[in-house]
Amino acid sequence: MSPRRIAALPVDGRPAVREQVQMLAALAGWQLAMPEVNQLGHLKRPADRQQLADWLLAQAPHADGFVLSLDMLAYGGLVPSRFIPDTLAELEAWLDLVPRLKAAAPGKPVYAFAATMRISNNNVNQEEKDYWSEYGQLIWNWSYTTDQANQLGASIEAALAAAAAIPDAIRSDYLATRERNLQLTLRALDMAASGLIDRLVLPQDDTAEYGFNIAERRLLERRIAELGLSGKVLVYPGADEVMHTLCAHMVAAQSAEPPLSFYVHCSDPQHVGSLRALYEDRPVLDAVASQIAAAGARQVDSSAEADVILAVHTRGGQQGDWAMRKPLPDPQPLASGWLEQLAAWHAQAKPVAVADLAYANGGDPMLIAQLPQALPLNTLAAYAAWNTASNSIGSLVAQCVLARGRRHTAANREVLALRLLEDVLYQSVLRQTVRTAIDEDACSAEHLRSLVELTYTSHANAWASAQGLGWQVREVYLPWDRTFEIGLRLQAAEASA
Repeated sequence: MSPRRIAALPVDGRPAVREQVQMLAALAGWQLAMPEVNQLGHLKRPADRQQLADWLLAQAPHADGFVLSLDMLAYGGLVPSRFIPDTLAELEAWLDLVPRLKAAAPGKPVYAFAATMRISNNNVNQEEKDYWSEYGQLIWNWSYTTDQANQLGASIEAALAAAAAIPDAIRSDYLATRERNLQLTLRALDMAASGLIDRLVLPQDDTAEYGFNIAERRLLERRIAELGLSGKVLVYPGADEVMHTLCAHMVAAQSAEPPLSFYVHCSDPQHVGSLRALYEDRPVLDAVASQIAAAGARQVDSSAEADVILAVHTRGGQQGDWAMRKPLPDPQPLASGWLEQLAAWHAQAKPVAVADLAYANGGDPMLIAQLPQALPLNTLAAYAAWNTASNSIGSLVAQCVLARGRRHTAANREVLALRLLEDVLYQSVLRQTVRTAIDEDACSAEHLRSLVELTYTSHANAWASAQGLGWQVREVYLPWDRTFEIGLRLQAAEASA
């Protein structure tokens, strides 16, 4: 009997949002079919949307369900959604593939997601319009102070000053792009209301407490309530992890088992309740609850009734950020009682999954140094510390849902090893070594890859062996020819001996 099959369009071709999700779906015995990497664009180069539409329609007879990034379907990728020049009418024409797909595959669920356009708080234009290199921080300030004044009834002087520092043409272009993308999202909401989309997630990509994107979130939430879609359409922080989440939900929804239950255990309860993760608009524990619900799981009040212990690691009232070289502003020691409790649950054979959220864009080396004293890293049910807090939480929860009953398998241990080797060894440690050694913008993609491989591979494999992970790095590559993200392919440790 062939495995059940999901046909999907990811936000792009990076391994974290494509092949790694395929690995997770395989844990549950499902096949996750996606276009080849070279069909999904590359950073700022959009995918060929007609090629993707043809591929998707060809999957209709063979799939049991669909998970679609509407950003990929309509814009050719999440990054191109921020600058592609198409008109609203041209974009809506691509979205019209959804009813065609529904007609070609009647009765099969269509899940979809579309990110609210982010506002990054820097002058880096690698993923933005060209003018972001000069005006990005100013646009963020204008957005934040405008929405803050509107919500709090405060003085608009700061907003006016921020706006005045940006040329009129750039402000007009930016607002027009936002409005166009918002209108396309509203069209997706109408599709959910009419039954063309069975489940819709509208993740908030790189947000803050206030901003134009947060004003859009409030508008979307009002519209969702008006349409009576609160149980069908979800809005919460995230973006890159939503493919994980929706695949987990689809698989769980078609299972006879009850929802997987999580008990949340925090390493720093004194501060975590008020901690708002970087690039997100709400307290981190609210994000945890949102991600658990989005995956079709549930949160419980005691460890005794939980299937999985979700260990949330933070240290202080703010996050650091490895990629942006921001240290922890208020680092707290790791409470020994937290580790002792994890050790007790491990001794009881209770699965423990660690969401390492002390930093954005990488794990906490202090935690990883101390955690093995309580339970070996290779016995964790899952671990995640990549990119934003919600990216980590969402992928971690999805892994637990999809690996249900299979957490001791070699396949699940491979995913665990991959996350530890990438999130800890690369993102929080060796990426900094590479960036200190060279001018990334001045070297070729091949030279950059060679340097990363030389710096990383032997160190990572020695560490993996010391931790008994059971897997070694076979291949290292840079999917977008930059150091921010890495691609890893592993092999069983026995095969590398």
